[in-house]
Amino acid sequence: MEKWLKPLAVVATLVMLGVMIGGSLVTKTESALGCGNDWPLCNGRWVPEYTLESLIEYMHRFVTGIAGIVVGVFSVMAWRRYRGNREVRNLAIFGLLFIVVESILGASAVIWPQSSGVLALHFGFSLLAFTGVFLLSLFVLQRDKREKWVQMPVSKGFRNYIWGVAAYAYGVVYLGAYVRHTGSSMGCSDWPLCQGRLIPELAGQTGIHFAHRAAAALLFVLVLGAMIYAVRHFKEKRRDLYGASILAFVLTAVQILSGGLVVLFRLHLYATLFHSLVITCLFAVICYMCVQSLKQPHKSTVRH
Repeated sequence: MEKWLKPLAVVATLVMLGVMIGGSLVTKTESALGCGNDWPLCNGRWVPEYTLESLIEYMHRFVTGIAGIVVGVFSVMAWRRYRGNREVRNLAIFGLLFIVVESILGASAVIWPQSSGVLALHFGFSLLAFTGVFLLSLFVLQRDKREKWVQMPVSKGFRNYIWGVAAYAYGVVYLGAYVRHTGSSMGCSDWPLCQGRLIPELAGQTGIHFAHRAAAALLFVLVLGAMIYAVRHFKEKRRDLYGASILAFVLTAVQILSGGLVVLFRLHLYATLFHSLVITCLFAVICYMCVQSLKQPHKSTVRH
């Protein structure tokens, strides 16, 4: 079990990342109904028709199914290997739960028409599923480094702050998904201005798009604050939070720039997928900081 657990952790994370990108591809190419209103069949067949929309939708379903199997095996193996560890148990349940939830929501979106608000939840639940698997994988991969990295506790103030940032970041992600599902991605046709103005008329698709931009700007400030605090206080004895805070800040900056590229390149496929990829990684890193902020140093690492 020990021999296969770490490689399986990497595979599970990559497969879940594929699910995230595949979902964005389905939305971008408007392939959600590539299989009609049938599920799990595709237009009444097990083998889909050779149309682009059908193949994209069916492949997304296939990869999601494979991901469920891989993550299920990985979660059970990790649970058995670290039997009695509450963090492993909670992360395993969390990841599997949201894989099931996002699959059910995806199926219901095919069978029954859904509002833009409900469709945006699909990406949000997929993100939570990925994050659960990602955090469990990091636990497995970094288990032997805990004593080296966690040499001091985190203040309650910072812990509350970073958990608040994570909750806010999830709201920004949901708003971004809502922008896509309401067709508001070009609500601001230029960047960094919006309709040639710093603050446009906040109505319709322009208002929805600008709200997402404003929310992302505030997220940038919040992540910057977390990084400044981590650089000042965690460089020596909390290398986990120190490194993660810098990575989170870089990803936030890249995320904002990638959002600009989506507009400047007029919703080009690669720009849109890259935008989804970066926010997936960013949210996972912020959640990693949340989990690490709860950890206390081992007694043997505390210097008296």
